[in-house]
Amino acid sequence: MMSLFKNLGKTVKPIPLPAHTMDLPGYLRMPDFIRSYIDHLASKNFSKATMRRYVYDFDSFFQFVAEASGEAIQARDITQEAFLEIDGSGIAAYAEYLALTKQNAPSVINRKLSALQSLFRHLIDIGVLSENPVAKINRPKQAKRDPVYLTKREWDELMQLLPSNVEMNAREATHYERDRVRDITLFQLLGYSGMRLSEMTQLTWNAVDFHEGTIRVIGKGNKERVIPLAKPVRVALRKFAAHYSLTMRGPEPIFQKQGKALSPRAVQHILKRHVDRLRPVLPFLERKQITPHKLRHTFATRLATGGVDVLTIQQLLGHESVATTQVYAHIGDREKKRAIELFDSER
Repeated sequence: MMSLFKNLGKTVKPIPLPAHTMDLPGYLRMPDFIRSYIDHLASKNFSKATMRRYVYDFDSFFQFVAEASGEAIQARDITQEAFLEIDGSGIAAYAEYLALTKQNAPSVINRKLSALQSLFRHLIDIGVLSENPVAKINRPKQAKRDPVYLTKREWDELMQLLPSNVEMNAREATHYERDRVRDITLFQLLGYSGMRLSEMTQLTWNAVDFHEGTIRVIGKGNKERVIPLAKPVRVALRKFAAHYSLTMRGPEPIFQKQGKALSPRAVQHILKRHVDRLRPVLPFLERKQITPHKLRHTFATRLATGGVDVLTIQQLLGHESVATTQVYAHIGDREKKRAIELFDSER
């Protein structure tokens, strides 16, 4: 009986492949130590998408090793001992290969290096490696992208079509009769307040002061800020309360479903459903993936374009640092310049 337990880790009896490997192309081509790492990720409840991406990125690295060495190697045959001989110069050569030979974008190169870095970190954790050879590699700089936002014209077109039954079948239109006023209010509040999604789903009637025209928001770090109540939001909230026979006061969340606050995920699904249905008739939705956070960008950009200073935008958005807000100033300047150019072209 003792030998049975002593040899548990040395059994030669075939063991069925773990269930998580069924949707991981390339898993069986990986060396044993990498498959053990993927199994470790699965035990930590990493998503299939993450594990699939890691396998793909490891496969990319072994293709580089084969090309650089000129040998017809099979990744499956690589031992952990041989793999651990790699150093920083080898990783740097791989990064150069990705940039110059494969012409990968900086974001792709960084992703592939991060996959290796996470593998080496795991090997350090289990005690077979002392230093991470990826840690000191200079990563390619990624160009900062401007936030995605809707222009005034795009926002107006979206809000004009949102109440309609465009691109809905009869069943969907029937369901929309119940939720139409709520959904319009969600869009208006996100687009005219700049609130974070989590802030909006926690918003109560007590936080809305119709007399003073303000919304009191509890943001990150439990910090409170006050946002002006824009006229479209004021109108939308009053219609919302009247339509659903709400009292417009009290500590309960404004947006509820079955007596509980509407979850951030539920709001994301609501917005996505409308964006998906309106995409065929609003071409700009093909290139702009509109989410609750993109509507926050839209709010901030509208302020910057209108000449509102960065510090005020920072306060309205609840940013910790003005550096985070600075990008909207650049967009505002560019939009104003574009407006002048259009004006000049009409002369």
